[in-house]
Amino acid sequence: MKRKVVILIILWICFILQTTVFKMLQFSNSAPNLLLILTVSVGFMQGRKEGLLTGFISGLMIDLFYGNLFGFYALIYMLSGYLSGHFCDVYYDEDIKVPLVLVAITDFGYNFVIYVTRFLLRGRRNFPGYLTKIILPDIVFTVLIAIIFYRILYKINHAMVAREKEGTKSLWIKG
Repeated sequence: MKRKVVILIILWICFILQTTVFKMLQFSNSAPNLLLILTVSVGFMQGRKEGLLTGFISGLMIDLFYGNLFGFYALIYMLSGYLSGHFCDVYYDEDIKVPLVLVAITDFGYNFVIYVTRFLLRGRRNFPGYLTKIILPDIVFTVLIAIIFYRILYKINHAMVAREKEGTKSLWIKG
């Protein structure tokens, strides 16, 4: 239960930072996607179910405040969390390469789906321009922020796992 509360608090903080502070720090019309980093990180560290739930809540928050089509972002984030949860089996402490590659791949997929649904279906077929002006800078910026942000999430996760293990060793709690 404590883990879910902590993840909800982190999710709320990420949402506020992504929609306020990082919107002002835009570089080449792109801002880091903290909610995607959080969704991928939780899925990678905790598994498919937690990644799916974190992604659903993240996407639902974006849908509620900024979305045109309700459930669109919830579906994208949910799939990102679920798919990154498949890599939970290869989770290794202190290894940052796999989560960074997952963040890059899911960010590309996120932006590609947005391109297809928002631009391509409306007849705008300038994918090379969209790729170089929007997708690639967004991936680079998100991965650079993920280097720092993943370390913070890793330390929080490590502390929660240690506390959960400590609680199961108690004489009063049967685990």
